[in-house]
Amino acid sequence: MPKTILIVGGSSGIGLELARHYIAEGHRVCITGRRDPYMPGALFFHLSIGAFADQLVPAINELVAAFPGVQTLVYAAGFLQRGAIETLSDEALLTMTNVGIVAPMMLATRLKLLAPTPLKLMLITSSSQYTPRPQEPAYAATKAGLAMLGASLARDAGVGKVLVAAPSGIRTPFWRGADEDTTSMLDPVWVANQIIELSGGPFKYRYAKILRNPARVEIVETLDNSFAPVV
Repeated sequence: MPKTILIVGGSSGIGLELARHYIAEGHRVCITGRRDPYMPGALFFHLSIGAFADQLVPAINELVAAFPGVQTLVYAAGFLQRGAIETLSDEALLTMTNVGIVAPMMLATRLKLLAPTPLKLMLITSSSQYTPRPQEPAYAATKAGLAMLGASLARDAGVGKVLVAAPSGIRTPFWRGADEDTTSMLDPVWVANQIIELSGGPFKYRYAKILRNPARVEIVETLDNSFAPVV
């Protein structure tokens, strides 16, 4: 049965690949981002998440009103500023926090109340979720927070399935302009296919690492509706 799927951070990379897959399956898909990818079959909502709450709140409210009936939220947005903590500006810290954890929390609060079926969540984090890096203190904190948000919401009987997927380095425009060697990074199409596979089947919560060198998937935890590990 066709579902209504909202993909935040779907202008490129994994989000766009997931959108392509769900459109091909006949689902109703809305993509958000800073630029329109002109994906046939998808609606687009311009959502630029910055440092200021007075701009974020009305933008989130407008998005939710513009695309009613969301059954699945795919959160694939990310914003990275590297540097020792004392070198990061307040604006960079606020933007990373808003993109990484505040916006998905705000969306979950609204969509859970409005969803016609228990809201399903697919949260795309990063290896920074579980790998402390001295040049990524704020980014790592937001990714770890997003993962814990998913794990906590999975314990809510009013929420549907929750998948937390933590990929390690993907060749996407996320790295454009950065001094980063992307040659050994994961292919976004392959990563999207792993996420789709991970999201299938009966479970309440699943957390998986998507690793490279070699490319592989490691399912860390799966819980059923009784919140007991699935053997």
